[in-house]
Amino acid sequence: MVDFQDLSSFITVYQATCNLIKNALKLPQLTALTTTSQTSLNDLITKNTSYNNKVNDIVKAFSGLKTLSARLVNALETTDAAAQIIIKTKTFR
Repeated sequence: MVDFQDLSSFITVYQATCNLIKNALKLPQLTALTTTSQTSLNDLITKNTSYNNKVNDIVKAFSGLKTLSARLVNALETTDAAAQIIIKTKTFR
């Protein structure tokens, strides 16, 4: 973003003295591209924030799972549960 803004500022200052042949480097096109880029960046930031909030919710929802699975394994080990069940239960830790 800063590069687009720097280039736009440079062309704004020097557009009278330099004759740009390439249409894509003229000020209106660069201004439009800068605006589009800024809009896309803002959209990305919004979506990333939403994604991070969802990930945090998931982490919070499963935060007690490890202690619960440890208790379950301990309870199974103290009973006469089959060894296969205990082994499968330990994979959830």
